[in-house]
Amino acid sequence: MTARPNPPVVPADTSPEVWRRQMAAIGAKTVGQRIAEWEALNRAGAEMEEAAVRRRHPDYDDHDVHLALVRLRYGDALVRGAWPDEPLRDP
Repeated sequence: MTARPNPPVVPADTSPEVWRRQMAAIGAKTVGQRIAEWEALNRAGAEMEEAAVRRRHPDYDDHDVHLALVRLRYGDALVRGAWPDEPLRDP
């Protein structure tokens, strides 16, 4: 596996010095640390996504929330294919 260089473009809302520090901090982490951070961020995103569906649809039970999330993440075709007898749930 070949190491890739840091992205060459500094985001418009970030100073070059802060960008260099951020890239150095990421580069100092082990692969395991990076994966653990990635997992934590993905888990947090999924929890926020679920909480948003529950806020918008307090009448949904766990099954309804699950179907709404599957629809949001993967689309109507997958939901209809996997659960043909279920109505589509609004996310």
